[in-house]
Amino acid sequence: MANPLTIIPLMFRAKRPSRTKEMRAIAIPFWLPKGYQGLTFFGSIIVHSKEGAEQFNRRHDAMRTHEMIHLYQARSTHDSWICFYWKYFVFWLKACRYRKHLKNSGYLLNPFEMEAYANMYDEDYLAQNENGANGWRHYANMSLEERLACYHRHYV
Repeated sequence: MANPLTIIPLMFRAKRPSRTKEMRAIAIPFWLPKGYQGLTFFGSIIVHSKEGAEQFNRRHDAMRTHEMIHLYQARSTHDSWICFYWKYFVFWLKACRYRKHLKNSGYLLNPFEMEAYANMYDEDYLAQNENGANGWRHYANMSLEERLACYHRHYV
């Protein structure tokens, strides 16, 4: 298993989101929960294995677009990874109240994830939002009940 501390240099070497053009996948399985294909972390995409990282870096599909949307979201949060992760954490914490209604609600009702899932199949989405993806703001203005209804309408 890879050393879990290899994640620390990623934080200190990270460029501002606006200076990051492409995110590369790297294998640090310790940090990626089972059931997830990738996780955006300070301008890199964490995956389960080296083979998975090589595949992820070669492909240009919906999952890659999903992770790239997170980069564009970080640009829209004061062009700061710290602000992005702080907001992500706050949204996650608030949405966790709905875990009895929806397993993994902190993740699935998070405005950042809702925007990424809603647009991951749109090949033009990133080009249209070069300076930052702001669709998450629409979801953030919804109540948790509205987000839950939106989730059920589109994904269940």
